[in-house]
Order: sequence, then C-alpha cells, then structure tokens
Amino acid sequence: MNMKNLFKNNFVTFLIVHFLVWSGIPQLRPSLPMDSIEAIMWGRYCDWGTNKHPPLSGFPASWFYDWFGSAGIYILSQVCVLFGFIYIYKLAKCFLEEKKAVLAVMVLEGVIYYGFSSMEYNVNVLSLALWPATAYYFYLAVRNGKWPHWALTGLFASLNVMNKYVGGVLLLCMAAYMLFTSQGRAKFKTFGPYLTFAVFLAIIAPHLVWLYKHDFYVVGYFAGRAAHEASESVWWEVAEHFYFPLKFLLAQILFMLLALAVYFLTYRKAEKEASEPSAAQLQFLKFMGILPVLVFAAVSFVFGLKMKSMWGFPVMYMLGILLFVYYPFRLTERLYKKTVRSVYVVMGLLAVAATAIIVFDRSEKINFPGAAFAEKMSEIWKKHTGSDLAYAGGEIWYVSNVALYGESNPKPVAEMKPEHNPWLSAQDIMQKGALVIFPDRSRILELRKIYKNMSLPYEYKLEIKNKAGKVKKKTIYYGFLKPEVKND
Repeated sequence: MNMKNLFKNNFVTFLIVHFLVWSGIPQLRPSLPMDSIEAIMWGRYCDWGTNKHPPLSGFPASWFYDWFGSAGIYILSQVCVLFGFIYIYKLAKCFLEEKKAVLAVMVLEGVIYYGFSSMEYNVNVLSLALWPATAYYFYLAVRNGKWPHWALTGLFASLNVMNKYVGGVLLLCMAAYMLFTSQGRAKFKTFGPYLTFAVFLAIIAPHLVWLYKHDFYVVGYFAGRAAHEASESVWWEVAEHFYFPLKFLLAQILFMLLALAVYFLTYRKAEKEASEPSAAQLQFLKFMGILPVLVFAAVSFVFGLKMKSMWGFPVMYMLGILLFVYYPFRLTERLYKKTVRSVYVVMGLLAVAATAIIVFDRSEKINFPGAAFAEKMSEIWKKHTGSDLAYAGGEIWYVSNVALYGESNPKPVAEMKPEHNPWLSAQDIMQKGALVIFPDRSRILELRKIYKNMSLPYEYKLEIKNKAGKVKKKTIYYGFLKPEVKND
C-alpha cells in the first residue's frame, strides 16, 4: 500500500488494514479457539441462557460459522472490533477535533485487547463493540434529551448485559453519573431515563425468567471464576484485598503500554495546549472512562475477589480520548503523520508476534486437529454401537470439537452433567447414549459410579503438529455411555 494513502481518508484506511491483518492472521490456525467453538455451540443449542454466560454471544457465532465456515469466526471478531472503533470515533468527535478523534481510535491498536487478543471470538470481544455504543448513546441522551437516544441507550445497555454480566459495571457507572452529577439528576424530571429502563428490562426479561427457572446456577459459575482457595494465613487473607486489585490494575497498564508509548512519543516533542472539553464533559469522561476500571478494583478490594485480567477487556475504550483530553498538545500535520506511522509499526510488530506464536507454538489449543479427531471419535462410536453419534459428553474442549466437526452433528454435554446443560434432554441423552471424553481416566471411572451403563475408559493417542512441523503427543481417554435398552 502506498504510504500516502495511509493519510488520505485515514480512518477508513485504518479500519480496512486492521480488519485484513487481524482477521487474516488467525486463518493460519489449524483449530478454532476454544471460546469460539463453545460460542458456536451456545448459538446452536441454547435459548435464553448458557452454562457460563448470558446467551447473546452465541447467536452471531453460530450464524457467521454457518455462513462462512471457520473464517467467519475471525471475520466476526473484527466486525465487533470495527463496530466498537466506529462508536469510539463518534464519541471522540464529541470532545475532540477530527484528526485527534481519528488518533484516539488508532492508538488503541497498542492495547492488546483490540488486536492480538481479539482474534479469539468470545464474550470479551463482543463487549468491545457494545461498551462504546452504549456510552455514545448515553452521552447524546444526557446532552440533548432526545427519546431515540434514550431508547438506544437502553437497547445497547441490555445487549451488553445479555452478552456478559460484567457489562453491569458500565450500568453502575451510568447510574452513578445520573445520581451524582447535576446534569444527570436533572434528567430524572424527563421521560428519557424511564424509557431507557423500560427498553432495558423488556430485552433482558426472558433471560431473567430463564435464570429463575434454572436456579441462577450461571451466577454461581460467574462467582466461581472470581473465587480462590482460602489461605491458612490470616495475614495473607488481609493482603489479598490489596494484592488482587493491584494485580488487576497492573495487568491493565501492561496491556496498554504500547498505546501509551505511541501517544507519549508524540506528546513529548509537541507544543502543549489547553484542554478543550467543558466541565460537564470532563465529568462524563471521568464517570464513563475512568470509573469502570476503578469499580473493578474496588469490588476486588472490598470482597477480596481475584479479578481475571481479561475482565478488563472493554474498559480501555476511552483511553485515546482521555489521553488527548488530559495530556493535550497542538497536533501538526507532521506529528499527525508520525503518530499514524507509529500505530502501523505497532500493528506490524504485534502481527509478527501473533504469526510466530501460531507457527511455532505447540499448544493443543492452537494446533488441535478438530475435524480429524471428530471423524475418528464418530467412527469409534459407530463401530461400537452400530448407530450415529448423538451426544458427546465430557471435557468441553474435546466434546465441542466433536460436536462442531462431527458428521452426525452430535450435541455437546459439558462435563457430562445434563443438569448443567438444561437446553438438552437428560432423558434423550440416556436413551441414545454418549461418547464420553476426558483428559484423565479418573473422570470416566467416577461416572461409572453414577451411570450403570458407563464403560471402562479407553486410551486414545493424540498427535498435535504445529506449522513448523513439531509434533506433540498426548493421551486422552474415552468411554461409552451405552444407550438404554427399551423394554417392550
């Protein structure tokens, strides 16, 4: 590409280049990522809930896979990122001049969530689209009070929560803005906030009903992700309240270092100038751009919860805007082009690193021979039972691959626990039987104590080969939950 074209219609050019790079590199993977396969399964079989998250992420995953095959999942990931970029640009335009708004988006290329980590479609990647859209319409709503903006705020806020429960952090920040700023409190005298709440409630109501019918066990999974083993040391129990939030915050800083480097390499040589946003705009930026990450840290501090660093995926969306607002400088044409070049250098470095990992890493998650494995497992089942495989149960990684690539479209039973897969019929599973797959034989032996028709475990030798030709061998175990024999 001619370098001059990088500066002409630069925002569109950036979107195209980003899309081509980050949807193209993962095509080298022999295997779809685990979270992506799991999302496809949710979209195929779940209705208003899953065994881990709300249901939204599964529907587009299933559609894009059916339309475009494995490539569709990588396309979907970058559609989410680009959708978020567009809304971040629209939001940035509310505070910054045109070129600064463009750069406020482009510097996010240095945040690994937006490139390196976005190749694996999951709930976190979808949140990159939904957080900026929610914030944008919320800003328009509180600024001009038009009812379509309030309705769209409710729509995207509900979709955000229907994607992942941590979307509630953004809702909390929106509520804090409404309660603790004069601009927000004034809006309670209008129809708008109540319209937002009505739209929000109408969209999430089916999921709330689903949660009630299934004893809210998804919430238990979410809590379990943050839980940790109790320490025998009282001092460590106290220290955890400081250690976990500090670790979370340091992880977020680490993940944005390249973005900060791009910005401040330009800033240090630029002529400084006064910030343009009004006091009311600064309040909005603090509540919606800075407060979310502090809420995560505060929850971790108060309850001593071990926050996963990936939960910070969407909180960086205003980083570029905040940098230009709090560290403003006069943007000349020379500095603009220099920053653009720096962004593409960072993109190139991360792209090379991502490619090298795919080529040389011997990880099972990258190089798993999913289609061949599914074909072999289906063949083993048919040879043993004489029927097509209807269910694959056990460790989610293996059974999801069998379900995705299996010719008979078997359904996955996560952990071989029908009660944790309520969209499936436990009675039908028992009648048709299941091929059970785990990485250790003890899990199958445990199932023999529960199911009288469960066979002994058998060994299966996996060979996992990376692009560089290196082979990794692994033994996994499978068994047969034999179909129940009907008594006439």
